This record gives sequence, structure tokens and C-alpha cells, in this order.
Amino acid sequence: MTTLSKRILLVEDEAIIRGSLTKLLERHGYKVAEAVSVKAAITRFNLNEFDLIISDLRLPGGSGAELINLAGAVPVLIMTSYASLRSAVDIMRQGAVDYISKPFDHEELVQSINRIIGDHQRKKLATIEDDQPLLGNSPDILHILKTIRKSAPTAAPILILGASGCGKRVIAKTIHNAGASSDKPFITINCATTGEDQLKKTHRLAEEGNIGSLFLSNIDELPMVLQKTMCNLVKDKSLRCVASAKTDLKERCEQDEFREDLLFAISVVTIKVPALRERSSDIPQLTDYFLDRFSAELGIQVEISPEGMNALIYYDWPGNVRELKNTLYQASILVDPETLISAAMLGLASEDRTDTQVVHKNGSVIPAATHLSLEDYFINFVLDNQAHMCETALAEKLGISRKSLWQRRRKLGISRSKA
Repeated sequence: MTTLSKRILLVEDEAIIRGSLTKLLERHGYKVAEAVSVKAAITRFNLNEFDLIISDLRLPGGSGAELINLAGAVPVLIMTSYASLRSAVDIMRQGAVDYISKPFDHEELVQSINRIIGDHQRKKLATIEDDQPLLGNSPDILHILKTIRKSAPTAAPILILGASGCGKRVIAKTIHNAGASSDKPFITINCATTGEDQLKKTHRLAEEGNIGSLFLSNIDELPMVLQKTMCNLVKDKSLRCVASAKTDLKERCEQDEFREDLLFAISVVTIKVPALRERSSDIPQLTDYFLDRFSAELGIQVEISPEGMNALIYYDWPGNVRELKNTLYQASILVDPETLISAAMLGLASEDRTDTQVVHKNGSVIPAATHLSLEDYFINFVLDNQAHMCETALAEKLGISRKSLWQRRRKLGISRSKA
């Protein structure tokens, strides 16, 4: 069985302590990302991607304890030089997985981290069929996470727009988990197949307080005859309503195919989800997550070759994240033991991509994809981004350690740009 990736976010404003801890953790095989404050952490990173967050209690602009609620299912270890029994009890009561005081013994700290991450990974394996977290560090995903953080604690209805398979249900579940009623059931209604009886039954459950969040999947496919009933259900203040759609509902209203009052009722906040091809930088992280899941399920270690990863990054993905997951699942089932998944095994037709260039978010252009090696991709990514990203952020985006980044720079003759 594969060992799940071990990624730690370290939030510490003192550079000497932060650097020392990073070196210690990397020596023990952990991938470490760094931030100097809570704001910096949630602005630069998707907290869902980590196996552990280690944070100082006292940080510029706020307390490290704020990360406990923001991190969701990810455990948070709080460290502080202001140790007292009262503060320890308070931190643990807020939900911290553990509490350590400075100065701390390095060996004891590593043992504690090993234990916490081991427990976390066992829980991940035990719930392998549960909904996946919202993964990715692309600007689009970070913006969606920021919107969720601000809107989830409210009762405002949320409309999620995006193509089939792009992860709308994952976002809806993330909203539910971050909301005030996360301890109550998350109920899904497929609006394409629902009926009057189901809507009335759901309304009764909501009035009885038995629903935390109601996810109205494919609300753009709800028949007109049911839209008034749905409108009454959505306006019920006893539940949080999240809806998803693949089509432009304003246009549907103009064509008298969708009630305008229902649109207003479900779209106080709107989240637009990009297609996977528009956030290809997230593909390596999504791939690692799915391969971890499939390795655990199949009882073998499944890994992908550099050429295979390159093929994933540059495919158009008309079926979005769902297609990526299914492609990797099939390859994981068919691959021979101790063999890497090759590009050929993925069955992705190279002619599906019609463009001859890939345009980065910052406007730079690199050659398109079918014949771009992983080494070429590394060189282009570093040269395009090193002027505005620190070494830790570059390594994090590439899915490698800072040491590996330095070694590859040296091997390929890429010097660090000087501001």
C-alpha cells in the first residue's frame, strides 16, 4: 500500500525558528510550505492540501488559533513560548490536535508530528470513499476558497456554476463543512429527476431541523411545473441552500424556461468553477490525491511516469476532474505491479489539443504540449515565476522540496534571479 504524501504548512513569523524547523522537517522526509501569518497562509495556500498545520499562537495580525476552524479536517498543532495550563486547555478546547511550548526538544517534536500525521492518514484511508477535498493552488481555486470562507458562515444561498464534472458537488460539500450546521445532514436533490413528493418531504425535514445543507444539483434542469414549489423550499430559513447549474440561468429566464424569483432566491452568492484545462497547474496535486486513494483501495503502490504526468497536464479534459479521476482509476487497475503509469496507458489522444501554444496566467507563452518534456516544463515554470515567487512557493507549486528545487536548478544551470 502506498504511503500518502506528507505535507506540512508551517506558520511562524520568526525567520530563524521557521528556517530551523523547515530544515528539521525536510530531513525527516516532510514537504514543508511556509507562511508568516494567518492571512499569508490562507492567501497563498489551499489548507486542504496539507496533512498537518504547525502554527505559532501569536502571529502578526491575528492568532494562530484562527487556523483551527479554517483548516477543516486538517489537524493543527499550536506552538507558543507563552506556555501555561490555561492556554493549553483553551487551545485544545478550540480543536487543536496538540499543543507544544517553546523551546521544544526536536526529537519529541518529530515524534509528535509522526504520530499526528500517522493518525490523520489512517483516518483518510478509513474514509477513502468519502468526498474529496477541494484541491488546488491555482488563482481560481484560491479565489473560490476565499469566497467559501466568507460566505459559508452566513445563511446566504449560493449558486455554483460550471461544466459537468468540474467539482461543483465538492464545492457544495466544502461549503457545508465550513458552515454553522455542518453537524447536520448534507442532503442532495437531483433536480433533473426529482418530483413534487420529494420536494414536500424535504421541506418537512427542513422545518423539523433535520437538514443542515440542501444541495440542489442541476437546478437548471428542474421542470417549470416544480419551480414554484422549489422556490418556497429555498426561501425556508431553517436550512442552508446550495444549488448548481451548467447553463446560464439568466438566459433561461429570458426564454421563460426558468422562474426569475427562483434565480434570485438561489444566487445571493455565485461561484464560477473553471474547467480543468483552465487550471492545469492543479493537475499534479489532483493526480497525487487520486493515486493515493487508488493505491489504498487496490493494495499496491501506483505511481505515474514523468511523461504520463506531462500528458495529463496538457490534455484538454472535456470531462474535467471526473474524467481525470476515471482515467487514473482505469490506469491504476490495469498497470502491472512495480510499473509506472505511462502516457500510452492513459489513452489520451494528443490530437485533442488544437492550439499550438500554452499561455500562462502571467502572459508568458511556452510551446504546446505533446512534445514538451517534464524538464522543459520545469525550466519554463521556474523562469516564468521566480521573479514573483519565493523558493518555497516555487517548490510547493512543483510538488518538490526546496532542496530538490535547488538541486535541479544546479543541474540545469538555472540561477536564482536577483531583484
